[in-house]
Amino acid sequence: MKPDKNELKTALNQAERMRDTGDDPLFLAKTLLYLSQRNSELEEVFTHLEKYLRFGLPVEEHSALVILVDEIREREEEIDGSKGFGL
Repeated sequence: MKPDKNELKTALNQAERMRDTGDDPLFLAKTLLYLSQRNSELEEVFTHLEKYLRFGLPVEEHSALVILVDEIREREEEIDGSKGFGL
């Protein structure tokens, strides 16, 4: 079930507090914060992809998509040296 905006904000704030205090024995806060950031990045990709497909595949949107995907891939590689979009 999808949380509303206030519930999500409360959960993310609590996750940040848990991370900052080191009170995250099951890594739930770490996972929530990671997935929230990842979701934000992928929402941006989705927005550009939607425009790219809707408006006849414009060059500007293609360029934006390529840049966003490269930036996300670079951040993933910085985090753990992984290749691709897996956890």
